[in-house]
Amino acid sequence: MTTMSPPAERAHLLRLGELRFRVFSGAAVVQISPEQWGLHAHEVRQTALGRRYRETPPEQAGFLRFEFAPGFFPPHFDRGPGTAAARRRLDRLLTGQDQFWASLRRLELARADVGAAAATAGMTVVAEASDPGDRLVLLRRAGLPDEQLRPRTAQRITHHRVQYWLFTVFAASLVAAGAWALFERTTAPLLLTAGATTVLVVLRVVAGRSPRLQWLDAPFTGERQVAVPFPPSLSAELLGEVASLYGYFYGGPYIAGRNDESSLFVKCRPGLVFGTPAPALPPAAEPVVEAPGRERWLRNHLDGRDELWLSVRHAKLPPARIAEIAGGEGLLPAGECADPTDRLLLLRRDPAAPPRASGFRMSFAGFLAPVAWLVLCAGGSGVTAAVTGDTRPFTIGFALVVAGVWPMAWVLRVFPRSTRVGWLANEFTGKDSVTFFSEPFGVSSELVRQVAASRGYVFSSQTATRAQGTLVTYVRYR
Repeated sequence: MTTMSPPAERAHLLRLGELRFRVFSGAAVVQISPEQWGLHAHEVRQTALGRRYRETPPEQAGFLRFEFAPGFFPPHFDRGPGTAAARRRLDRLLTGQDQFWASLRRLELARADVGAAAATAGMTVVAEASDPGDRLVLLRRAGLPDEQLRPRTAQRITHHRVQYWLFTVFAASLVAAGAWALFERTTAPLLLTAGATTVLVVLRVVAGRSPRLQWLDAPFTGERQVAVPFPPSLSAELLGEVASLYGYFYGGPYIAGRNDESSLFVKCRPGLVFGTPAPALPPAAEPVVEAPGRERWLRNHLDGRDELWLSVRHAKLPPARIAEIAGGEGLLPAGECADPTDRLLLLRRDPAAPPRASGFRMSFAGFLAPVAWLVLCAGGSGVTAAVTGDTRPFTIGFALVVAGVWPMAWVLRVFPRSTRVGWLANEFTGKDSVTFFSEPFGVSSELVRQVAASRGYVFSSQTATRAQGTLVTYVRYR
């Protein structure tokens, strides 16, 4: 049976977590209205105290004011300079890594040692999490594209697996010792039992001291809720701060079964964004000369519409002229996306109205068209062969499948660009997560990202396929 905290308590804990790790995050001055946060004043004060803030007189009524004052609190963990062997070990661990979590206590290195090793490996320190017992440093390779912080390693070994393995080894040793003593009538099994106990204690201590930081961030994959077994030798403060970097906050205990207790973390915000900022994109070039007949085409295209996306590249008219003609039809600009390849305009009869969700996603055509083509060719050739008794239709059908499946995967490209842009916007239906092939819509990845942002979505992940291009996943948060 799975149990977790009630929704009201979970929401309260999530607000506390966001206040603790997103507001009291090292800013020089923080002003908080407990009423706006739905928290009691003493909860805010305790949270500030735990994050090394001291209270000062407020500047306005109903608010609490705090100043970051780490000098008035015990310093966070930072051990003295490490040995040359420890520094060489860190150099080896950083080889070939794009992102790496380093524990100063586990590595037995000072903060300055880790920073120097990171610089040598072409990496920079992008985030830290610390308490009196340990300091975790997130290293990331310089020059990576601007992206939301995501786990880069898969979780391989969990604390529970280590416990099961140790218990299995210990139980097998006891059984072997008992069988040996029963049949051989000797005291040697006592030595085997003592040895197994010693190994168990040593492995338990080693496993308890190692937080296995290579996979510390693995659970925070972007899912709405994740149950995280508490890492050994890692405080709740450190785990909560690491989770906050990925947009997760503690939502109470999560119990699955009798003894399998974990911590429930809920995705409440996009993760922090690291990387090389993308250069400012110039606006799409506006056509100097209007194409003949495009004004009439535009009026026909706008007739009877309440909302639509329009490609300036497809319309072949300046954006100002498009807005003027649309205004005559009762449509006003409600949004805009641009990159060097095109400018997309969102026109609505009521600009303040929320976006409408379509009931059908045209990306499904990218899945269904190749399947329909395959069924049509295979079925037609099979029926023809059965009627005529000739096997040549099978060869013809196979040739048609090979020649047509790949083009059918790009069937959306035969439609006008403005139509495809509208279908692209309809992919973002309001669900927590949407996945689709982006290439068949025929717009750049930057425009896809901007259209997604206009609907409240952020990029989550992607995989590449040869047939239909890039399969992208976008998610939305509260």
